[in-house]
Amino acid sequence: MAIKKAAPKKRVAVKRGESRTKKISVTDIDDLDFHQPAAVPLIMYRRIALTFIVLVSAALLAVLYLSTVQAVIHVDSTESDITAEFVANVFETPTRATDVRGSVISGTLGKSRSFDSLGVSSKLVEDIARGSVTIYNNLSFAQQLVETTRFLSESGVLFRLEDTVSVPAGGSVVAEVYADEVGATGNSEPSRFTIPGLSAARQESVYAQSTEAFTGGEYAIAIVTQGEMDLAADELEAELLEDAKAMLLNQGGEAFTGQSYDVEIIEKTFSIEPETEAQRFDVALTLKVTSVFYETEALEKIAIAKLYEGLGQGEEFVNLNASAMIVRVEGVDEEAGQANILVSLSVPAITSRTSNALKVDRFVGLSEEEVRALLLGEEVATEVSIEFFPFWVNTVPRLKDHIYIDIR
Repeated sequence: MAIKKAAPKKRVAVKRGESRTKKISVTDIDDLDFHQPAAVPLIMYRRIALTFIVLVSAALLAVLYLSTVQAVIHVDSTESDITAEFVANVFETPTRATDVRGSVISGTLGKSRSFDSLGVSSKLVEDIARGSVTIYNNLSFAQQLVETTRFLSESGVLFRLEDTVSVPAGGSVVAEVYADEVGATGNSEPSRFTIPGLSAARQESVYAQSTEAFTGGEYAIAIVTQGEMDLAADELEAELLEDAKAMLLNQGGEAFTGQSYDVEIIEKTFSIEPETEAQRFDVALTLKVTSVFYETEALEKIAIAKLYEGLGQGEEFVNLNASAMIVRVEGVDEEAGQANILVSLSVPAITSRTSNALKVDRFVGLSEEEVRALLLGEEVATEVSIEFFPFWVNTVPRLKDHIYIDIR
């Protein structure tokens, strides 16, 4: 059995009189250079915290303000008409940009018609007033009254008996009388009449009484004026034109969606002269109608292109509708089968957002009244209002991307 030998321990000599641990006395501690920091007051910590909170709040408010501040400028834009007027050529085979495919057809129509007088004009005519009276006889014997016997009304107007009559004793007869003079004085109201040709005593017993007014002394008659005759001729012309449109359309206009007509009056006659008394009159009319048929879509494209040529910078159209164009025949060459048509199209335009007058940098820092005065003075708008946010803001912000233009 092997035996493990232990290594010999090395001994270290210790000097006599030395201790393993150096002891420090109280006197030595007092001699040490030891400094303790002074205590920081609590109020200083509070001030620092409060300052930090204020700075953070200010930063947050600034960020909130910059992110939310805005101004919406509402502009009621002024409106002006942009008009395009040009002459287009109508050919069977168009060759230029201003040419439109179409055809030219003409025809002649005639018609006569009677018209009733409208009575819009009249003149006064004087004549003899007439009426009927009842003649009473309170005598015991018959009273004969001859033709032209005078009858005097209470207002002093004299009338005469139309025919000889015999009024029976204690009876009466109805007779016709007429005014002694021409004119309105004969148009009298119901009255009692005396008979001047009888004695004063007999006039009390023999007299006349009317129950209805006398008329005919003065009255108005209808006069056909030149204006009334012209209106009748216009009405007849419109009828003839409608007949001509139907006729010419059937002759070759079905292939086209647009049409314009040139009307020439060949003959126009009336059965009476102007300022004539008449209940009816006749009008005879003969027209030559030339119809120009064309492709509407092609003409509208030309009109729209012409409109944009006249559109200014910073303007835009409102409800661009080319169907509102007006087309009128300017010239016709029937042999060549071509025509010139005058086209006019007006469309309202307003100020657009691209207008230099509505650039947002013009309004930076301005109040609502200053913006309104600026745009109204330049006649860009008819009314201006601004919505600010937040509510305490009263000038347009300096951040251009926070300024919005609303055109109405």
